[in-house]
Amino acid sequence: MTTVTEAAKRVASGSDPEELAGRDLGEICADANLARRLSRMLADAARDAAPGREWSIEDLREVLEVAVHGPKLDRVQTLEGRYFRKRLREQFANAERYAEPFSCVVVSLVPVHSRETYTAVMDGVVESLRRVDMVFLYKRRLALILPRMRKDALDAFVARLRNVVAVGTDSANIESIECLACPDPAYPEMSNVLDWAEDRLREI
Repeated sequence: MTTVTEAAKRVASGSDPEELAGRDLGEICADANLARRLSRMLADAARDAAPGREWSIEDLREVLEVAVHGPKLDRVQTLEGRYFRKRLREQFANAERYAEPFSCVVVSLVPVHSRETYTAVMDGVVESLRRVDMVFLYKRRLALILPRMRKDALDAFVARLRNVVAVGTDSANIESIECLACPDPAYPEMSNVLDWAEDRLREI
């Protein structure tokens, strides 16, 4: 029997299994409210199956995409630089909410380079990334947001990135790679992290 407390929780979350009973996939996918409710139920189930963290709908999407399609490098999000601030703010908020680390990396190319060199370096960078990572394109810089990348893993990541770029082009085309792992006591606020990134992305 459903208790009053259980019923109240379902009303509050909008996730009542009885509302979804008997509905087919097409009906659920055609109704955003039903889809969100099913997603919240799956997130609750994931929390029970893998306790110790809060599961979001975005987390489930990533897991299910890998389960169905496998990890694919061509799914790395490659975005224009104008989206960087928004995504960095989102990542910082998620890190605070779920106590998960992330890293920000800025790859600067040497001032003189061709479009072909830029493309070759970018391909090498993307090949070094996971599907959950994001790369933002600037004139001669690439800004990377690496969810769940810890400080102690950054050295190995940078070494792998340089090696992959060297195979496709020439590692000398990279002027510098600068990294910030969050949380960092020296950069406690979102504004501090943005300042760090924008100082390195500013064209001189």
